[in-house]
This record gives sequence, C-alpha cells and structure tokens, in this order.
Amino acid sequence: MTASAVFVRRSALGRACPACAESRCADPAECLYFLTSRPWADCSECAGSGWAGDDDYLSVFCWVCNGSGLEEHTARSIVHATVSARPRARLLAHIERLTVEVSDSVAVAA
Repeated sequence: MTASAVFVRRSALGRACPACAESRCADPAECLYFLTSRPWADCSECAGSGWAGDDDYLSVFCWVCNGSGLEEHTARSIVHATVSARPRARLLAHIERLTVEVSDSVAVAA
C-alpha cells in the first residue's frame, strides 16, 4: 500500500478575523463594531500565539481563534487576561484595515 499525502489547509490570506473568523470579513462594519466594542484577550488555547499545538497535525493555526491569537471576553469574566504584544498588533491591524474598508464604502455610497 502506498502512503497517501497529507494536505494542510491554510488560507492564502493569513490569519482569520477574531470577530467573524473569516480571512476576509463579509461585513467590515459589523466586524469593526465587534472589535471596538468588546473586550479581547489572549486566546486560552494558544496563549495568544495563534499557532496550533503540537498535537494538532491537520491545522497550522489554533482551532479556537483561527490564528488571530485573540478571544472575546465578557465584562463579567472573572479573570481579565491581558493582550500580549503580537495579538494586540494583529487586533490593531484588523481595526485599521476594517476602518479603511468601511470609510471607503461610505465614500462610494455618498
């Protein structure tokens, strides 16, 4: 019997949006609202790295946060974890990208 190839799915666009879990947001305005109105912290599974663990052989990115390194928390969370430097940079990059997309779509509509 011949060995079969193992294929790893990875988005060509990179890590997913923490709000909608898509690599490209279908509704940038909604994702922008979620990212700016809710508390975010490091993912509990990957500790903010965004990478899958050693025991996950079929994925490159974390199965909980899809590579964003961020997890939404509620105001009632008992432990308020901080956002480490790299996930914070990814969060700010998502917010900046979505702000541009939303402002471009509003300018086109006007």
